[in-house]
Amino acid sequence: MLLNIKDLNQVQQKAVASEKKHLLILAGAGSGKTRTLTYRIAYLIQKRKVDAGHILAVTFTNKAAQEMRKRLESMIKADFNKLWIGTFHSIFARLLRLEVAYLHYKRNFTIYDTDDQVGAVRKVMSSLNIPQQIYPPKLYQSRISHAKNLMLTPDDIEKQAKDEFEQSLAEVFRRYTHYLVENNALDFEDLLLMPIKLFDKHPDILKKYQKKFKYILVDEYQDTNKPQYQIIKRLASKDNHICVVGDEDQSIYRWRGADINNILNFDKDFTDTVVFRLEENYRSNKNILQAANAVVAHNQERLGKNLWTNKQKGNPIVIMEADNEMEEAKIVVEIVHNELYSNKRTFKDIAILYRTNAQSRAVEDELRKNALSYKVVGGLKFYERKEIKDILAYLKVITNPADSVSLRRIVNFPLRGIGETTVTKIEKYAEALKISLFEGMGRVSEISSISAGMSNRVLEFYELIKKYRALSKEISAAELTSSLAQDTGIISHIKNEYDQYESDNRLDNIYELFNSIESFTRERIKEKKDSSLSDYLEEVALTTDVDEYDSDKNAITLLTLHSAKGLEFPVVFITGLEMGLFPLQRSGAEHAELEEERRLLYVGMTRAQDNLYLSFARSRRKYNSVVVNEPSLFLDEIPPEYTELRTSRKTERIYSKTRKQSHRKKVLDYFRHHEMSQENNIGFEIGTMVYHESFGKGKVVGIEGHGDKMKISVNFEGNIHKKLIARYANLTPLEVDE
Repeated sequence: MLLNIKDLNQVQQKAVASEKKHLLILAGAGSGKTRTLTYRIAYLIQKRKVDAGHILAVTFTNKAAQEMRKRLESMIKADFNKLWIGTFHSIFARLLRLEVAYLHYKRNFTIYDTDDQVGAVRKVMSSLNIPQQIYPPKLYQSRISHAKNLMLTPDDIEKQAKDEFEQSLAEVFRRYTHYLVENNALDFEDLLLMPIKLFDKHPDILKKYQKKFKYILVDEYQDTNKPQYQIIKRLASKDNHICVVGDEDQSIYRWRGADINNILNFDKDFTDTVVFRLEENYRSNKNILQAANAVVAHNQERLGKNLWTNKQKGNPIVIMEADNEMEEAKIVVEIVHNELYSNKRTFKDIAILYRTNAQSRAVEDELRKNALSYKVVGGLKFYERKEIKDILAYLKVITNPADSVSLRRIVNFPLRGIGETTVTKIEKYAEALKISLFEGMGRVSEISSISAGMSNRVLEFYELIKKYRALSKEISAAELTSSLAQDTGIISHIKNEYDQYESDNRLDNIYELFNSIESFTRERIKEKKDSSLSDYLEEVALTTDVDEYDSDKNAITLLTLHSAKGLEFPVVFITGLEMGLFPLQRSGAEHAELEEERRLLYVGMTRAQDNLYLSFARSRRKYNSVVVNEPSLFLDEIPPEYTELRTSRKTERIYSKTRKQSHRKKVLDYFRHHEMSQENNIGFEIGTMVYHESFGKGKVVGIEGHGDKMKISVNFEGNIHKKLIARYANLTPLEVDE
């Protein structure tokens, strides 16, 4: 099977065949970057005779890694079991399974998802007597996660602390770190921070992996954060080859630590870098592409490229105006009908994108009314359903008995009469002996304050877990899980606890879990990889929204713009293009934040192949009040020659025949109307109680300036003080009982 790179365009060919050590491939939307990266790996193996075991390929999603592996297997013959390919988290979880003993962890560590992390924080807060009604555990978990993404330690937080909350955050962070060690657990951030710690403490291990990974390839480099950047910097020694692929115009994860400077400064980090620009777009028509180019051109943080296409001009982008979110949903569904019946589309050809998950409700209601099949990406995930999380918690404890978060979840589920008071007594006893909670349960009869009857119940549970720990070494993961669900009484509990409809749904989910484990085992055996229970739990923990997207299911796709990254559809709707919503302003109108919001729209627009629809509502209900909106400033950044404007009035539709003049005038008039009406009337005064999506409830304590430069000072709960630009503050006034 010979590789033929002449299937690629000229720039792609040069990138694939380059012999330079440091390559930066700037790949615009729809320019075939995955294809180029895959060919590069195949070329290295077949033409340059590089052993697959010396290649490290990092993708943004597990789904992308699977697709790349399949493409490689169809292109050339090689031992791809030796190839390390996957996301940062999956690759370095794999590395840690091999090396984590050097950091005094056991290899059977549990990976805590967000719910587990919140549970751990809740336990730490209780031990510190911090009231959870004032400071929610989720707030601490979110702030700790953010700090770790910036590689800040509890000591760093303590030094920077400006108020009582941040001082308590430092201590919760410190205790949380110890708690994870005690539970032999890592969170998502640890999967990146621990390898750095490992490499820094043990230079011999770093050298081992530098020698192993002679060729490093990283996709979506523009969205790497500080820990990811530091890992790559360490692995890419002077003798290693590194090739990164990315698009600074699609950097959309700043809010979770991604640093666009990683790609902007790549040539400074790696000298003698050769840059290739993939600028031919194979996805979108000319109208869509040129409009998207025009929007993102307003950004300053760019390396610069100009996408072009050989595709036809296509239909103009339709901009739709609605009175409110319900009417917006009706317009969208009306056009969906037209696409389905007039343009002969299938359901899966259509995607409806939005800035925040909450926006899906109105659209879902309208789709249901019209009996249109749809799926929500990023809604309640399969592995987040209660019955699934309960069984997974059992499996986590069987794999890692030190995991007290999972242990607490299942010790009295289904009900076996073991209450919180008993668990707390065992926990204190275990802490005194410096043993795990599970080990304490095995010695419960030594605790005089616990009755003999209660001790027997605890010991029965303890022996049940021990039994399945032993079985896990003898039978398959699928057989073990099926037996466990029956033996623990979970199946009978669901049959007895819920009505027939709910019971059947939950049982179907459990049977699907069995299928999932069986399928995982079968695939792993086929690939000659480990198929243990621990491996399955790791895969589940690292599953993302996009990984759960099923492109074969014939249904309209609803998803956020962030989740749409890497996908494409013939027809795309982007809803909610209103100031404060898109662009969404979290903490005032910062320049960098506004540029990222613009990049997010660029990503959304370039998902569309044939038809693109953009909509905004003049008003939208939010937190039991109605907010009057002005259209997004991004709409005016789209040149009118690429667009059509339609209004929501029942008998009137405006199809602008002279778009260069009439459309622009209509949008600008609309902007000016709202600017004049709101310039001196922000709707707030000192003392007004307000709500902010990120910071919660607060009180306006100061107003300064006027017009576009007006700023509002707000004291939020938790001693959080923010000064926000009024126009973009996105505050909702709250009604206060007299």
